[in-house]
Amino acid sequence: MGIENNIRTFFNLDAMNSFSTFCQGESHILIDKVCQDYALDESKKGVSIAIVCDGHGGERYFRSDVGAKFAAEVSLKQIKSLLKDFGSIAKILETSDFTQVEALTTQRAKGNLDKETEVDKCFRQLFKSIIACWHIAIEGHAANNPLTEQELATVPEKYTSVFLDNLEKTYGCTLMAVIASQKYWFAFHIGDGKCISFDTDGAWMEPIPWDDKCFLNKTTSLCDSDAIDEFRYCYGGRASRPTAIFLGSDGIDDSFGETENMVNFYVQIAKMLGSGKDGREDALQSLNEDLPRLSKIGSKDDMSVAAIFDFNELQNARAKLLQWQIDRIDTKLNIAYSKRNALIEKKDRLDSVKDNSQQNTIEYSYILTDLQRAEQSIAVLEKQLSKLKEELI
Repeated sequence: MGIENNIRTFFNLDAMNSFSTFCQGESHILIDKVCQDYALDESKKGVSIAIVCDGHGGERYFRSDVGAKFAAEVSLKQIKSLLKDFGSIAKILETSDFTQVEALTTQRAKGNLDKETEVDKCFRQLFKSIIACWHIAIEGHAANNPLTEQELATVPEKYTSVFLDNLEKTYGCTLMAVIASQKYWFAFHIGDGKCISFDTDGAWMEPIPWDDKCFLNKTTSLCDSDAIDEFRYCYGGRASRPTAIFLGSDGIDDSFGETENMVNFYVQIAKMLGSGKDGREDALQSLNEDLPRLSKIGSKDDMSVAAIFDFNELQNARAKLLQWQIDRIDTKLNIAYSKRNALIEKKDRLDSVKDNSQQNTIEYSYILTDLQRAEQSIAVLEKQLSKLKEELI
């Protein structure tokens, strides 16, 4: 089937902007399986919205690609409906400090249920609407699209036999969204994947509280019976609004191992977005080329990225983002230098002993191999550092 990709963009130099893109993963290309990710965005009337959904894709969730698409579309519609009558809540958000709210399931497990505020009630109503409308959408799809011959041939009978009784499982997916205006912002999430934000100083964080139930191949989902209690979210006024906030499905973070490596990936995109009037197009072109390659060498999974960003603030933060990358490479270089020096000391010590025993010969061989690898690593890091410093000039 090849690479499946979708891009929606809108660009206004004087306002928050958004973009979204997704692609079929390497493992799905090899077996001709449709992309399970879906992302969309919209920027209108001073408000930007970005959404990422990831269908589960396993045998039990054989229509999760449809579920993810419906989840994104339903969420966009319900968010826009909320914003039409957002008056009093918007006023509260505008003056709010940055606030994080864990999933109710997590709060109960800790025995620490927060007192529900007007903002909490508003968001819970939004989540209820999304869940209800998603169920209506998948029920309509199932009614109009009976099981196909391909589904009956490739899906275990134990799942197709309960198809109509367990639609939510068949269409199961995660959901992540961020909404921002000039005066307030909020974001919410159910499931895995990661949200990374950057402030005007180039500092990064994960603004939405994490859910420990999302571990390895397990995740919370819109198809859960207690989905309404599994949403977690954050919000704040203009003072806490991120300069850029990125949403990525788990195919992204599973490809990087350490979170900081993924952050560096988003820093590269943020730098492009703030580089000039063509920054958005450059960033999207880079993502369209890089995501399939990243999937191939990384998670092999479908990948989606959506973001909201302030072009002017990213322009101002670009030098600080670069400095963060430089400091990161400097730290790695110092560690690499220390490792090389320790290896040289070991080598010199063995040279001085002049012990030709088998054990020393083997140890000496290992040291030489490790020393060669250390030198190669240093050369790569020094090249990266030099390139980053050239950008800073």
